[in-house]
Amino acid sequence: LSEPPSTGGSAPSVQMFATAVATPALARFASRDDARSRPRVARRVVLGKPVLRASAGAEVSLPASAARPLRMIVLRHSDSCTEDQSLKDHDRPLTAWGRNAAAALCEGVREAGWCDPDLVLCSASTRSRETLAAMQQVHAPLKDARVIFMGSLYAVAAMDGVTADHLRETIVEAAAAGDAIRTVMCVGHNKGWEEAASEFTGCEVTLKVANAALLECENEDVTLSWAKAFDKENPAGWKLFGVQKHGLPDPAKPEETRGWGDGSPAPA
Repeated sequence: LSEPPSTGGSAPSVQMFATAVATPALARFASRDDARSRPRVARRVVLGKPVLRASAGAEVSLPASAARPLRMIVLRHSDSCTEDQSLKDHDRPLTAWGRNAAAALCEGVREAGWCDPDLVLCSASTRSRETLAAMQQVHAPLKDARVIFMGSLYAVAAMDGVTADHLRETIVEAAAAGDAIRTVMCVGHNKGWEEAASEFTGCEVTLKVANAALLECENEDVTLSWAKAFDKENPAGWKLFGVQKHGLPDPAKPEETRGWGDGSPAPA
């Protein structure tokens, strides 16, 4: 798999954002696809009722009868090729085992009842994009989600203690853009992914390749907004539902960590 399935026709729109790290989170990225002026496709129906939309800047609140708890799927990309030293770290594709592991992980997440994200935030790295594509091949409803490829998710994952804040900002701003978002899947890299999942839940979370931490907001208010759920002054409470694994025998090669040109570690 070289690229995620192309979108067109009745497929949902995909927004791509350039690499940059500043605030606010979504304003940092210039959309590459918006210039094509493709019509926005209506979101799929949730619980038999159309998804509600809000005016710009207002986060959607669902009626209690139709709402779901807030959920995050913090998913590390699958195994990628390290043999070709001519490739930049960002451009490493998945191995054959990595594609199988991504598909197996998707089946496990689906069986757990978690594979229905409204929004997917995916690192722009090749291995992250191909992980998502492999999952979409075995679970077509994943193509219904709004997908945003972000270069910043690759960059911040290598930095100490910044990934959780970056995900908070990005999700809150995406939720304020007008779609009803209850489940977000984040596809990216260590060390940032482990740090973020651990910070959100207060648990020590370990994510190997093709592993996903399943987080749920532990709050009785099922119409709770993302902004309130991420409020540091009055946290709503995030619970680690579990860590979903691919279930396959480990690949023959050991995991390798490559560095950037300046010797600092690249996202894993």
